[in-house]
Amino acid sequence: MTTTTPTKEPRTILWIIAGLSLCTLVFSSYTLAKRINSFNSDRGAPLFSFRDVQEEAFLFQDHPFTIKEVTVDEQPYVRITYAEEILLLPVTVPPKQPLPTVFDRQREWLSIMIMADRAGITLDEMESKIDSGEITPRLIVATRTPFGAEPAKEKRFDSIEHEQNESWGEVRRDLWEFDFYEMNPDGTITVHEPKRFPESGKSLARRQNYAKLKGEPIPQRDPQDLVEYSWQYGAAIKLTPRPPAITMENQALRNAGWSLPAAAASILTLIASIFFAIAPPRATE
Repeated sequence: MTTTTPTKEPRTILWIIAGLSLCTLVFSSYTLAKRINSFNSDRGAPLFSFRDVQEEAFLFQDHPFTIKEVTVDEQPYVRITYAEEILLLPVTVPPKQPLPTVFDRQREWLSIMIMADRAGITLDEMESKIDSGEITPRLIVATRTPFGAEPAKEKRFDSIEHEQNESWGEVRRDLWEFDFYEMNPDGTITVHEPKRFPESGKSLARRQNYAKLKGEPIPQRDPQDLVEYSWQYGAAIKLTPRPPAITMENQALRNAGWSLPAAAASILTLIASIFFAIAPPRATE
């Protein structure tokens, strides 16, 4: 007669490994958080806060601001009047539905926002400082043109051509162009340099590695690319159905060093060791 008896093997080593993994996880996570905080503190970059404008007429810095949809030569435009200045913007993405306000109808390509730097302070503190005059807010107009930028690099498939329709325009983010206009306190309008959707860090790294293998000049980022942590980057996010790709040059995790892989490895080791330690006993004949 054959019987099976569950045998409980000692699993002290597994629990020791789990304990060491937990200690490593706590230490490496603390070091990782400390390095990220140090990177953000030493960088000294501004932290811009944006508030969408939802009024078609108001006063900014004691100057009247109005926005209106108009037709010029049978083409749709948005006319912005600030003090004595007039800004005429062509509609680059026609509205799909007859929505109630001009901001709803044109939100795919146009955004008007109040902006201020709140680095080191909370939103409530920023509001109080704006009311007291310690912080001067900025009025920004941002637009997106789907086919406004020239191709950054040569086409890979010269025999295939695509019509510049709406669907293809949403895919070709590398051809998006962003324009920025600022309403100044003296009643003038500043036209800032246009920017384009940034190339992802992975794509740039691939091109750089390929150039190194070929012995060619190392490609650099386009000067017109949107730069992370800039106010143009934050304003452009409001106009993109998909946020810009991470460029990787200014990421806090680049300062993580050994703490990031140590934390990841300790998590995996901790989970695996606990699972094996609490597994049911093995049945033997």
